[in-house]
Amino acid sequence: MAGRAGGKDLDMAWYRAGTVSVTNNSSAVTGAGTAWVTAAAVGETFLGPDGQSYEIVAINSATSLTIAPVYKGSTASAQSYAIMPTQGYLRDLAAQAAALVNSYQAVRDGPGQGKFSAGTATAPSLRGAADENTGINLPGNDILQLITAGLVRLQIAADGTPTGVFTEKLPISTATQTAINNLAAACVAVANVGSSPAEVPSNQHLGALAFLDTLGATQVTQHPRDSRPGDVWHEWVSNTQLRKKFHGLDGVIRTITETYA
Repeated sequence: MAGRAGGKDLDMAWYRAGTVSVTNNSSAVTGAGTAWVTAAAVGETFLGPDGQSYEIVAINSATSLTIAPVYKGSTASAQSYAIMPTQGYLRDLAAQAAALVNSYQAVRDGPGQGKFSAGTATAPSLRGAADENTGINLPGNDILQLITAGLVRLQIAADGTPTGVFTEKLPISTATQTAINNLAAACVAVANVGSSPAEVPSNQHLGALAFLDTLGATQVTQHPRDSRPGDVWHEWVSNTQLRKKFHGLDGVIRTITETYA
């Protein structure tokens, strides 16, 4: 029999499979070859071998029923019987509708409101029906993960810090890479700079740092400095020589070298 709600038929047919054994003045009915768990329901009518109608008050197993009132006929076994779906199609339809509403409640209160439970790398919070190990995962408070093939490719922490192989594989434009290369070429390798003056390669520069590089309280510069007309300063050449410079008002910088014993 097909179409019953919760295993029961919706075609209103009576159920007569197998036989029953009944006992006078007892509410117990025992079946043989019956499937009452899926084929009957509490509240339906049991038509006994005595031709009387009884209400099914409990379905204990596929082969055990409890009826009310107690069986009035004579004790007998291997008897024909019938179960009549007295409450009919509408009751079964209502039961189906109630089950559907109950099952939809979780959808209504969760994804229906844009709320998704925490997932895992192999089953993300938001995933495809045919690809369940790829999607967006919400593993915990203030954490967002991008998952592919069951692996975390990108994770964004509460402070916005990204981690994962995704950040390591971000492409850069040709212009950006060229700028990086040019900057690297303009930098001075640490191995090429010594502790003595004038050891910065002639084709390199240190920008403003070069004009702030001084030696002690005497303010003797170690490298060429920027100047304005009227400035006078000393540049350190060695422990026995200083180069004195004057930036004339005519814009010309004039130099003399002082030698010390």
